[in-house]
Amino acid sequence: MPKSFSNDLPRIPQEKAKQLEQKDRMIKKQDTFYKEQLARLEERSSEFYKVTTEQYQKAAEEVEAKFKRYEVHPVCADLQAQILQCYRQNAQQTLSCSALASQYLRCVNQAKQVGVRATQTGAPEEASPASRDGLRD
Repeated sequence: MPKSFSNDLPRIPQEKAKQLEQKDRMIKKQDTFYKEQLARLEERSSEFYKVTTEQYQKAAEEVEAKFKRYEVHPVCADLQAQILQCYRQNAQQTLSCSALASQYLRCVNQAKQVGVRATQTGAPEEASPASRDGLRD
């Protein structure tokens, strides 16, 4: 073996070791960099989720307030039940139920008027139970 070649042999593993160390340092730097980037993205995502959730809740509340569900109460329910009973009992003589039908009609019209006044003033007005059932005070 020539002398110059044998002198190079110990140097080759040292150079390879240095190259490996450099690559290892570079990989560690990249690993740290990407972990930091991932942490930032996770934080942004968390903030975005929080803001989106808050905006959704706010929008849902606004829509709910804008389109409130109204409670519906049957008007003149007692008279309605009486008329239905009368029609069943007098299927062949429905004119005998006309007095009840007239009372029911007055009761419904009165309830309509109360509803119209309530929407015009913006304040809910309720008819008394007696007037709802077509009875006069």
